[in-house]
Amino acid sequence: MKAAAYARYSTDKQTENSIAYQMSAITKYCLDRNIDLCATYSDEAETGTNTNRAGFQALVRAAERHEFDAVVVYDISRGSRDVVDWFAFRKAMKAAGVQVISTTQQLGDITDPSSFLTELVTAGLGQHMVLDTRKKSMAGMMERAKQGLYCGGRIPLGYNVEDGQYIINESEARIVRMIFQAYAAGESYPEILQRLAGKTTKRGRAFSKNSFHSILQNERYIGVFKWNEYNIHIMRKWAGGKKTDNPVILDGIIPPIIDKDTWERVQKRVKDNKRNAANKAKREYLLSGLIECASCGAAYVGHCSTNKRKDGSIRERRYYGCGNKYRSGACQSASINADELELFVVSHIKAAILDWDFDEIARDYADQINGAAPDCEAEKRELADVDAQIVNGTKAALSGVVFPELMKAMDELRGRKIELENIIAEKSAYKGERVKPEDVVAALRDITEEFEPRRAVRELVQKIYVNPDGSCTVHIGVHMTGNGLPKETNQRKGSSRGKKTLESGTLIFPP
Repeated sequence: MKAAAYARYSTDKQTENSIAYQMSAITKYCLDRNIDLCATYSDEAETGTNTNRAGFQALVRAAERHEFDAVVVYDISRGSRDVVDWFAFRKAMKAAGVQVISTTQQLGDITDPSSFLTELVTAGLGQHMVLDTRKKSMAGMMERAKQGLYCGGRIPLGYNVEDGQYIINESEARIVRMIFQAYAAGESYPEILQRLAGKTTKRGRAFSKNSFHSILQNERYIGVFKWNEYNIHIMRKWAGGKKTDNPVILDGIIPPIIDKDTWERVQKRVKDNKRNAANKAKREYLLSGLIECASCGAAYVGHCSTNKRKDGSIRERRYYGCGNKYRSGACQSASINADELELFVVSHIKAAILDWDFDEIARDYADQINGAAPDCEAEKRELADVDAQIVNGTKAALSGVVFPELMKAMDELRGRKIELENIIAEKSAYKGERVKPEDVVAALRDITEEFEPRRAVRELVQKIYVNPDGSCTVHIGVHMTGNGLPKETNQRKGSSRGKKTLESGTLIFPP
């Protein structure tokens, strides 16, 4: 029998159940029973109340690949201290044909009533101990909270903690005051980011727009201490984020960094911006989720800017911008006028489908999907090679080496990448079913006979790449999500799963 060992401990105080101690016991157990220990997995300083652990997940994946016949643990609690998680693991191993063995406990067949009951009691006792410990810990934390003492979590920028007390870190506090004052004065996030050039967050990272949300709405900066206000996690698992019945809220117990007047002005602007964002979200961005930055790989997102004209009227401009550029300024790719690009795409879709031979497209599509290798290993190898060529081409373009032949080659590579991804995804999705050309033809006719721009874009636009020179490459094609094109696709935004690129479907914007 080939077996894998798994060990875990929660804190550095668990010397009795340290990794070395558990591995020693597992090794002796296997030697005494002539079990070949072929692999070891472990998680150090990781809780047993959920299974989101790197070593544990690697163990499960290897078991599902049938790399060994058994998993050996010191005891049930090392695998999990949650009854549901433990039996989910047991069921997964049962399905994979992998035996689970404990060096200290008798584990039988979980489908046997008596064995299941014995194991349930053992796992339940482990979880009872965790819950009892948590209850005592929460009581202690409640007493600390009532005194305004640090109760764990991330320490906000501008503060340090000494002997459980919040004290002001003056060098960081100056950054916090500058952010609040600049925002209260009406400065934009990009302008504030320029002020913060060279400065870092509490974790030593560069500031980004995402840094400001938690800073500008953290009431600790005006001396308000809050603990247990929301149920965020219970036993390291998401608990819904609803308000609790017994929060601790104390005013004036933490030294404030921001004055109340600045705080109120900032909160008013935050609230106004949320209202404007809600109105902005109502605007439709026809190509959302379909545009990708060829320089950094980030998705382009829709934005709207407003300018007040001399006559008092308001002029709106819709555009798509690189997500990385918007968040942190890390990318310098050009923004694209939304009205112009959307009109270009819709009009060319209309023109393209008039020239398409639906029968030829359907046959070509079915041949590629039905003829793909069962495991798609050849397609995967080619995809890896295409990805490498795209990376090299992008580096060349960003370094200033731009010529027509390179851009044409990049367009062809991206089109082939989409095609390969779709073949692999479709082959996995169909699981042996064959694509029928007549289903593809019927679906295409359904789209074109009652042309509706939003649906046509979602069904026929593969991907739009914004090139380093500011131009866009639009890939048009067809896709399948079953045995035919759906009337309304339910694919995730930006996903190219199940689409097939047409060789004639590459457009350049602006023309």
